Amino acid sequence: MMGRFMIFLAVSSAVLIVVNIYLSKRYARLLRDHSSLIPESAAAYVLFSGLAVFLSSLFFQNRIYQHRALTLPVRYISAFYICMVIYSFLLFPLGDTLTFLGSILSAPRKLDSFFSRVYAKGLFVPAAALIITLYAFCNAVDFKVTEYEVSVDKTSSIPSLDAVMISDLHVGTSIGKKEITEIKAMIEELSPQILFICGDLFDHASYDEIMRFSAEELGSIRTEYGTFFVTGNHEYYLGDMSKVLSYFEGTGIKVLRDETAMAGDIYIAGRKDIREADRIPLSKILEGTEKGSPVIVLDHQPNAIDEAAKNSVDLQLSGHTHNGQLFPFNYIVGLANHTHYGIVEDGVYRAIVSSGLGTWKYPVRTGSPSEIVRVRINFAGQGDAAVQ
Repeated sequence: MMGRFMIFLAVSSAVLIVVNIYLSKRYARLLRDHSSLIPESAAAYVLFSGLAVFLSSLFFQNRIYQHRALTLPVRYISAFYICMVIYSFLLFPLGDTLTFLGSILSAPRKLDSFFSRVYAKGLFVPAAALIITLYAFCNAVDFKVTEYEVSVDKTSSIPSLDAVMISDLHVGTSIGKKEITEIKAMIEELSPQILFICGDLFDHASYDEIMRFSAEELGSIRTEYGTFFVTGNHEYYLGDMSKVLSYFEGTGIKVLRDETAMAGDIYIAGRKDIREADRIPLSKILEGTEKGSPVIVLDHQPNAIDEAAKNSVDLQLSGHTHNGQLFPFNYIVGLANHTHYGIVEDGVYRAIVSSGLGTWKYPVRTGSPSEIVRVRINFAGQGDAAVQ
């Protein structure tokens, strides 16, 4: 896996170098057109300095994360850089395309002149990219509640179950103590009967104090049937799983590692992350469960949906994808996952994939909301309601 990640980094670095060269020329042209006192070469210096910081956050993340004073500036500079680059790179060619279309369609001279001043020789692109970037920082911590209602065609002594699911907090990146306190208050206001935490609560950006605080605060949320947690790929990447799991001891959070628990007469099956070599087949986990009883599966990555459907699972809850996190990657991330967001239906089987609450690596989000998922689960076939 490390080999593939290094290939990804190498390809990404090469692409960013090419993009930087392109943007350096475009921004240098803007400086020249405005007869700015800033030398044209400043565009290249700024962009490639940002690239150097961004690449250091990828290649040397473990060393950087050892120093909290260094982590925050590197993370925020990298986030600002990558957003400005992405949206500048999208907006410049878009403007070129509109200019070309205007020329072949013989656009009115006044319109063509206005567009030239605003786009080609104006500050529209850097201003728009900056606004989008600032929005990305704000959107990352603007928590929303997404609601679903699903039916399970099995009987239960519980007519319906009000559940809340959260995932992908990556505490220490966009989510600190203040945000954990806000999230806890939002969940308590929803008054769920059960709480599910579907992986990637922690990652390399999480430090001891924030991990302990997060587990204790989320574990203190009182629900009728308890709080359940499954690990994600980033808990696995931390290496020492026993240390990761130690943060949940005495918190009231039940960790499920390829095992089942009960909520009334409903089976809750929690799976190890799909990257863990000793992950047990779902059929083995469900051995001994009563057929005809409802089964809810918690699985961080939504890449074993077919397996769940074949094993008579009624509802699966997953995260992992962040729904791309940054536009336009929310339209691309589905290529690497069975599904990337929302509800999936396969006969009587349902899966709900969340975009997550936190952000991976950089505290910015444009492609999707930071969401708490609320699910009302009706038993004995009361019908599905539309996503709100």
